[in-house]
Amino acid sequence: MATRLVVEWTRSSIRVAVCESSGSRCRLRAVHAQSLPPGGDIVPALRTLLASAGLPRTNAVGVIPREQVLIRIVKFPSTKLEELGSMVELYAKGQLPYSKEQAVTDFYVLAQQEGFSTVAVVACQRETVERMLATLREAGLMPVALTVSSWGVLGWYRQTVILEPSREPVLVINVDDTRTDLIIVAEGRLLTSRSIGQGSQDWGGTVDAIELLVLEADRTCVAVKKELPDADVHSVIVTGLGQLTRWSDALGTRLGLPAEAIEPPVVSPQPETSALSAVVAGGLAGTETAELLNLGPPELRAHVRHRQQVREMVAMSAMLVGVLALGAGLLAVQGLRQERRAARVDSVLVEVEPQAKRMREKIRITQMTDAILGHRRALATVLSGLLSATPSAVTLEGLSFERGRSEVELRGNADSTQAILDYAKALEQREAIAVVELKRSTRRSGPSGDRADFELLVRVRATPPGREGPE
Repeated sequence: MATRLVVEWTRSSIRVAVCESSGSRCRLRAVHAQSLPPGGDIVPALRTLLASAGLPRTNAVGVIPREQVLIRIVKFPSTKLEELGSMVELYAKGQLPYSKEQAVTDFYVLAQQEGFSTVAVVACQRETVERMLATLREAGLMPVALTVSSWGVLGWYRQTVILEPSREPVLVINVDDTRTDLIIVAEGRLLTSRSIGQGSQDWGGTVDAIELLVLEADRTCVAVKKELPDADVHSVIVTGLGQLTRWSDALGTRLGLPAEAIEPPVVSPQPETSALSAVVAGGLAGTETAELLNLGPPELRAHVRHRQQVREMVAMSAMLVGVLALGAGLLAVQGLRQERRAARVDSVLVEVEPQAKRMREKIRITQMTDAILGHRRALATVLSGLLSATPSAVTLEGLSFERGRSEVELRGNADSTQAILDYAKALEQREAIAVVELKRSTRRSGPSGDRADFELLVRVRATPPGREGPE
């Protein structure tokens, strides 16, 4: 069962939600949190939280606050995701206030009708994205995606709340310690979202604070009507921290809608200085990564896909080795049976010499086949070792095998020349590999930083005598 972490931090706290996934099912196991002093460094605090909670250094999803992203609602003349992706890229290049190099974008579909799609285009400055990725990596985690806090509230709603269709679209308000997320959901889809930099302490003090919360909720309802004229809010849900029942009653009265308060997931342990909400982190932990809005840069998405492909190739290689081993075993058993039968025939029916010769010929062919399969099994073991020894910092682009010289040529790129040398040294430690030679290493620069291209020549150890197949 794979483990994945969801990491979220605000001005005053850090939360880490632990998710266990099996296939396409995700289950929230726990949410850990601790307070963050004003102006405190996030990386040491995150490392301390991971160590105190005994959490592994594994894949992680980072959370970008909703107020740090830009969303535009656009209508495109297509319903195909591939075409919509190209249209969104062209739109972002000409209509967003960021250049292509300064922003990371993604989109999700709001509605489709008569060959048109209403799409929400989401953009975030690359500087913000790179800063968050650097924080996760410095803490020892492997980021696989970055998403928006609004999607955490959406995930919590999908997993926790079951409303009758007549009560949707529903306005969901999550009040955190320093931030309040407001989203509108219908049929499990996020229609619109807003976020304001005021939390539970700001809303709980005076009547004016309640009036401001009501005003922000009304603005969200008006905003969705401008973007989607047919979307009328029918109910309100308040969750998170603070006086949830009081706020839901005030919202229901002022907006003229049915409203209810729902308690959020439990944070363990709850920090002593202030209470924290686990709605966002817990909602994302219970959602499959592929279903999330992903503001990870293209190079991160390509790296995640490459890692997945490597894992699949290693699994397939292991299965192939198992199949070959089983086949060789069956052939060996068959050969043993044939030998015993031939011995009995030779001892009892000496006169049946022609038949005995034919039987010996079958045995010889069986042994030759066993030797050939042994050679193939050794090759599969070498390839499996090469793929499993490839670290995340190294990307393989090509692999060719020269049987006559028992050589494997690897081509790819890595973060640095040192990473290539470490990779070559790790390969030489493999039992089936004799020598690893670096044929070429060149550096190049790109949008994602400097990379080092390389070619490695791997010489495979000679097959032990008696196991070589015929040429």
